Amino acid sequence: MTARQQQGLIRPAIFVILAAALFAALPALAQPTIWNLRTTDISSKSISIRWENGQGSVNYLIYVDTAGGARAHQGYTTKTSYRIKGLRPRTRYVITVYHDHTQLEITARTKGKPDETEEPRYTPPPVTCPHLPPGRAIVTGFVENTQCQMAGEVVISNTDLAQHDFVDAVDVWNYVNGGLEICFRNEGSLYFLDAAYAPREVIQLEQYQRDGMTCGSIDRAGTVVLLRETAPAETSAANESPATLPTFDSIPLSDCQIKLVETLFLRAEPAGEIIGLVWLNSEVPAFEINGYWYKVEFEGKTGYISRYHRKVLRGGCG
Repeated sequence: MTARQQQGLIRPAIFVILAAALFAALPALAQPTIWNLRTTDISSKSISIRWENGQGSVNYLIYVDTAGGARAHQGYTTKTSYRIKGLRPRTRYVITVYHDHTQLEITARTKGKPDETEEPRYTPPPVTCPHLPPGRAIVTGFVENTQCQMAGEVVISNTDLAQHDFVDAVDVWNYVNGGLEICFRNEGSLYFLDAAYAPREVIQLEQYQRDGMTCGSIDRAGTVVLLRETAPAETSAANESPATLPTFDSIPLSDCQIKLVETLFLRAEPAGEIIGLVWLNSEVPAFEINGYWYKVEFEGKTGYISRYHRKVLRGGCG
């Protein structure tokens, strides 16, 4: 065999050897890494972990450190699970598993000691609304966390209502759902001191009679106040006028434009007969103020709405 023929055979042999070596290396390049690191059991002093692995080395290094602390070598294993011991109760740890050039990390928190009292959980206060003195007031429509208590005359001391005869009041706070009804055994007129404002705004409530009681409904926290309706006084030499509920002079407005932030009743007169509704987000002109009421025009009707639950778009609106 000539030298040329020998070279012709050597070259293909080298190619075959190189190709075989390349294909033998491919499984190693394609081997999957470790994945799905998770905790399987946690106590007050230990955390057990597990993971999945691919081909290759079966040596795993475990590192553990407290959150924000220095990393410490915990140990090594040839299994796909490990139990980390000697930990502190109620402590958060960062756990890292190294495999070849791959690492996985997980955060876990140890439990409290078996004999340690768990941190107290929040317990809502008992609903107090059913326990008001039944001879004075009854509240219905409350939900979990609604709180009620009887209130004294001091609640009206810093309002325009202070000059009138106080009968009773119920203070409602915490969580108030729409449709909460307060009924008083006595007769009178109902006013609402809205807790959303400081000082509290005074709103005359829609009231009605039910089972001989004076009732009204609210949809937010505040105080419902019952004031006495004073009977007409007997004619006297001085001809004094009887005490009445709040009356106000009309104050004209010019160029006052408001926007409602709630749907309100439109009334024929202040606290009078309902003649329609003025819808949420409606923009209406206000022509005068009468106590707690605006005189407005809406959809061709002129009437009165509450001065509250609105924002001023322009002008001096009081």
